[in-house]
Amino acid sequence: MKSEPHTSVYGHVSVTGRANIDLMDFAEDLYEVKLKTLENVAEYLGLGRPDDIEEHELREMKEKGDIDSIAEFSRRRVYLIREIGDKFIEYAVQLSQIVGLPLDHVASAAVGFRVEWFIIREALGRGELIPQRKEVSAETYVGGMVLSPRPGIHSNVAVLDFASMYPNIMVLNNISPDTYIPPDEEVPQEECNIAPEVGHRFRKEPPGLYKEILRKLLSARKEIKEALAKVEENSAEHKLLAAREKAIKVIANATYGYCGWIGARWYMKPVAEATAAWGRYTIGKAMEIARKMGLEIIYGDTDSIFVKYDTGKVNKLLEEIKRELSLDIKLERIFKRIIFTEAKKRYAGLLEDGTIDVVGLEFVRGDWPKVARDAQKKVIEIVLTEENVENGIRRAKEYVSDLISKMKAGEIPLKHYIIWKEITKSAEEYKARAPHVEVARIMREKGWRVQPGDKVGYVVVKGSGKLYQRSLPYFMVSVEDVDIEYYIENQVIPAVMRVLSPLGVKELGVATGGLADFF
Repeated sequence: MKSEPHTSVYGHVSVTGRANIDLMDFAEDLYEVKLKTLENVAEYLGLGRPDDIEEHELREMKEKGDIDSIAEFSRRRVYLIREIGDKFIEYAVQLSQIVGLPLDHVASAAVGFRVEWFIIREALGRGELIPQRKEVSAETYVGGMVLSPRPGIHSNVAVLDFASMYPNIMVLNNISPDTYIPPDEEVPQEECNIAPEVGHRFRKEPPGLYKEILRKLLSARKEIKEALAKVEENSAEHKLLAAREKAIKVIANATYGYCGWIGARWYMKPVAEATAAWGRYTIGKAMEIARKMGLEIIYGDTDSIFVKYDTGKVNKLLEEIKRELSLDIKLERIFKRIIFTEAKKRYAGLLEDGTIDVVGLEFVRGDWPKVARDAQKKVIEIVLTEENVENGIRRAKEYVSDLISKMKAGEIPLKHYIIWKEITKSAEEYKARAPHVEVARIMREKGWRVQPGDKVGYVVVKGSGKLYQRSLPYFMVSVEDVDIEYYIENQVIPAVMRVLSPLGVKELGVATGGLADFF
């Protein structure tokens, strides 16, 4: 075609005659992988982990003439990328077939567009016209129920999870744009499903577009799960079925979010608002049943409740909830110990198999330096794996004290101090003098091509002035330049205290040389 690669409809790079698939788009769907790096994705997919080598280290290796090590490092990464591609391709093909988007569009398209193209297909099958997209002002509505957690450490906690809660609620109550009854329309109450709190009404009959679509998806997923149990785990058939099951789950679970997306062709606020209201009612009712049975509730989050585990009572609770609410709920996992902070959606728990599940804390975020993330991760491991809480706190304090000593002695590598931040717009558009913006400016002056969407790595160095005045690109800094006190007081201690404060720790009792007594 003699054409060049060009940016296409959903922002992906289109290459004529090729399905150009960006693996990062698929990595974004891996909720469990908090930091989307090649190393982390490869490790999650069971492909091993290459050495973590920063760009500045490659430069140093080149200066030393160590080309063989660079070549080997690059070779390992290339093989990993190919293997990750092999892992993703089945899912990509299945998602493309179900949704109806081309293979190179399906991952780069936002979830809302994936759902929409699937609905378009189904609507056409029903002989329905496709509504035009309209400009709608952003409208807020109350979402799912999230309880304030009970801060501290808890033992033997069961997580009870409603299977595909929102899709099932929409099917159960026939929630759909074409079944919605406007407030001024008179319909006998016995012919309506009425949403709690918000009072929106939906016709019980005939089945709406969403009900039929979701019923088909949920039924197909159930059949695939049954088929999966009958085939050999590592067979080609198993991989194909597993990929299709995952693709169906993604579309079904995203339909509720699509209802409230203002870009949706089938946008209707009452549909999203009513679904959320029924969701809150469901969680509230489940907790009410649990309390009546004498079960202690630790936390509740959207479609899950965390209760003190009691085998007999939990099994009875699952049966009672299914009977009373007509929704499937299952025992998802059991935490041997779990730590809740004061904030919602921030906790870390030790599972029965020894793995640690973390939600919302710094060590799963990429905008904190490795020294702080590693410190928080280690403190979480110590406290959760130590049977005695006091012993865990003591060992955690000893670890932090030792880490601070190593930081002061210059024993922590430079790459552990790098803070990565994304440049979201051009430098001229930024009004505030933020460190990463200043660093991007310095990099441009030195000939680096930095544009919106790029991440820049910087280190805070010793000296006077505001933070942005003491931030430099990591490749211009040595360990001796690092402002160790800044990292101790503003990165390491806040990260570890996020875990230790809910356990009653008011101060670490370690000498930082600065604001130690503040904690």
